[in-house]
Amino acid sequence: MQEPTAPSTNPDPYLLLTGPTRAVVVCDPVYLEAVLRVKGSTESEDEDLSFFTVPLTDVNRPRETCLITREYTSKLSTLELTFGYVVRSVEATIKARIVDGSWPEEDGSSARFTACTSSLKHNGVLLLDSGDKRRKMRVDADGVVGLSRRVVSVEFEGELEVSVVTFDGSNICSKMEAEIRFVPEEVGESCVELDVGFCKMEITVAWSCLSLSCR
Repeated sequence: MQEPTAPSTNPDPYLLLTGPTRAVVVCDPVYLEAVLRVKGSTESEDEDLSFFTVPLTDVNRPRETCLITREYTSKLSTLELTFGYVVRSVEATIKARIVDGSWPEEDGSSARFTACTSSLKHNGVLLLDSGDKRRKMRVDADGVVGLSRRVVSVEFEGELEVSVVTFDGSNICSKMEAEIRFVPEEVGESCVELDVGFCKMEITVAWSCLSLSCR
């Protein structure tokens, strides 16, 4: 599995993953590959930072949903990887679409979308952080928000929590927060309308069973 990351301008050491695009099922060995490079002024001046491939197997797999953190050392660096092990899960594909109003054109307007399975409430997956005025949120002609990531795994017997925080660039104090919950399904779609002040969004979740039983 190889996924690109967003360019890092944040001083913290965490990288923003833009994938995977499907849920990862640990039934056969899954290989995690990391290729990190320090960007130079030209591609030929890029420097290697980390390169490794490790297998992730279902041996001694946890019986309950949890976070697992491991460190992997390569020749030039040590990388800490944290991933969520979600038991008896379904795949949730999330779409956000503006259905009433419009996204403000003022500089500084931004949004942050996160999602999580309810048992990992404080460890949400970042779907989008549009950042400040230098990174305007992408909205297409149909009002669909360009999420950086759309897929999360959710416990079938739990809930999917989707959180949206918006900032209106015309007023630094204008902050809207909203959270919605979905009861997982094996198939089909769930849809909820969300009011974020200057516009209304329709959050749609498409449910899919994984190759292993969710029950």
